Amino acid sequence: MALGSLIDGAGQIKSATDRLEEAWVLTKASWDDPVSQTLESEHLDPLFQQVRITLDAISRLNGVLVAACRECDDRE
Repeated sequence: MALGSLIDGAGQIKSATDRLEEAWVLTKASWDDPVSQTLESEHLDPLFQQVRITLDAISRLNGVLVAACRECDDRE
């Protein structure tokens, strides 16, 4: 696995999530009823929170992988 692949994938996830959040903000401007509130609280908010947690974990894992690769290169 190339080192950049974690960050590239994380960037794609972030970009897609940002687009979804932007679309939801526009949608909420004209759709504000109990169904939209349920959709937001039960599906979108947990999704956005999980994506943030996942992106943080990917960032930390990438740091560990970069350090490991450097150590391997130093030993050669």
